[in-house]
Amino acid sequence: MPSDTANVKLGVCTVLFDGIDLGFTKGGVEVEVQTNTHVVNVDQFGETPIDEVIMGRTVQVTAPLAETTLQNLVRTMPGAQLVATGATYASGTVTFATTAPVNNDSVTVDGVVFAFKTAPSLPNEMAIPASINAAAAALAAAINADVTTYAKVQATANAGVVTLTARDYGTASNAFTLAKVGTNITVSGATLAGGAVPAKAKVSVKTGVSQSLLALAKKLVLRPIGTNGADDFTVFKAMTPGNLSYAYNLDNERIFKTVFKGYADAAGNLFSVGNDSAV
Repeated sequence: MPSDTANVKLGVCTVLFDGIDLGFTKGGVEVEVQTNTHVVNVDQFGETPIDEVIMGRTVQVTAPLAETTLQNLVRTMPGAQLVATGATYASGTVTFATTAPVNNDSVTVDGVVFAFKTAPSLPNEMAIPASINAAAAALAAAINADVTTYAKVQATANAGVVTLTARDYGTASNAFTLAKVGTNITVSGATLAGGAVPAKAKVSVKTGVSQSLLALAKKLVLRPIGTNGADDFTVFKAMTPGNLSYAYNLDNERIFKTVFKGYADAAGNLFSVGNDSAV
């Protein structure tokens, strides 16, 4: 491949953990991949290696979070619990009535279109389902699989109804829009509703003794600013043990210096570079 100056890249990234944007960072996000090996040698050749075998590989991401919110603390501190008096999460519903959707029926969630197609070929397109229950299940799965939408809402399906719940509490999510195309589809309103900010809130942190970090691990995505996924660095299962150190200084930002470690999934996958949807 010939040299191309367009391949020389620099710049900062967005940190997405379980689909949630953790916000601004300060000092740069760093990735470290280490491969541990065992050098094979025999007496007859002294210290000259005759082979080298990979024993394991690790990945670590250090992200100094500048937005030291209670929500970010809960997300990055195993054993932590958010206690928010009066907080509610905005929600809405999509209902499939009587019969399954037909070709070109669609649901739009805050500007992202999810369409039913006879021959789906693009992202967020779904095959025509056999029933309203299958339609709801397909829509919920598509919403949760879309990075942009899942950062805002989480979808669950039950008996032909998809319930959308905002990922964060507060009134901002009340502006997330809902729309539909199709005579057998109804939405609860033009936007989500019911989100409210708490009168007061705190994070309660327990010891976390015996807590499995793998059980808490979520997908971590580093997405360079100005890109749409083509240059993503994705750790399939990542979690932080919750080490916390920050100072109250007059002339320095308060930072959560968060270190994520990657864990192999059941198939041995650790991380990927590039568009993770490629198959």
